[in-house]
Amino acid sequence: MVSMKKPNETALVKVLREGKEHEFCITLRPLQPLVPVHQFDQLPSYYIFAGFVFVPLTQPYLHEYGEDWYNTCPRRLCERALRDLPEKSNQQLVIISQVLMDDINTGFERLAELQVKKVNGVEVDNLRHLCQLIENCDAENLKLDLDDGRVLALKYQDARLATSLILKRHRIASAMSSDLLIEQNNLATELAAASCSTAAWDGSDIRAILRYPDPDPYPADP
Repeated sequence: MVSMKKPNETALVKVLREGKEHEFCITLRPLQPLVPVHQFDQLPSYYIFAGFVFVPLTQPYLHEYGEDWYNTCPRRLCERALRDLPEKSNQQLVIISQVLMDDINTGFERLAELQVKKVNGVEVDNLRHLCQLIENCDAENLKLDLDDGRVLALKYQDARLATSLILKRHRIASAMSSDLLIEQNNLATELAAASCSTAAWDGSDIRAILRYPDPDPYPADP
């Protein structure tokens, strides 16, 4: 039986397709839940924007509700943590863990513990993806679609300015955790290198054209 095998062992599986029997040898691996059960030797990831603290949902996060966390934490988060499986690679359930009070988020204080589903209409895959969508936003307004059909809308530039003030007020060194910061720096380095490479290439083309102009393909008659 499959349930008696160990992880990474193989199993011979027979599948019936279009009336024909096929055999496949597959490697067995345990199902990975959408919400991680443990996070050993791993610092928590976070991203702060406009006072909203975004984190990926984990069971250790829910354990902060106490020994009876199953009954005291938000029911929808508990059910997803115990039942849901990822639909794609590196998928995370991103939530607003808390709201750092400021004029920019007045009226949104009760949005904590809600999942962030979309950013400006784009479905969020994980915390890194959410960070990229917000950091690279080029629209005037930032719109976040949350659980229960709730919507969070902010003036983007005002929110960026407020973020730096909120971080300073709460003495928070960075708007994002070290893992996200490293990825953002690597991405910026790659973009800068690509930009320099493109500029150098274009420059060489221009110099070549100036030094060696193309002959007139249609010379005038002598």
